[in-house]
Amino acid sequence: MTENSPTVSVVIPTYNRAHLVGRAIQSVLNQTYHDFEIIIVDDGSIDNTEDVVKSLNDPSIRYTRHDQNRGGSAARNT
Repeated sequence: MTENSPTVSVVIPTYNRAHLVGRAIQSVLNQTYHDFEIIIVDDGSIDNTEDVVKSLNDPSIRYTRHDQNRGGSAARNT
């Protein structure tokens, strides 16, 4: 790890939850502790999950997407 690495990584796996993922991310962003990164793993969603995540435009958010749905365990492992 480098000196600039966040202390905490919050991993949020998601699949077709565009209507909820923004709320989950905002909950993390609202915390008083700020030394974190939020890793969103989109497990092949076919809704607008990616648009919702990218609209939040926060440097602590890292978004990655599976081409096809692989299941929750694979999303967390990614």
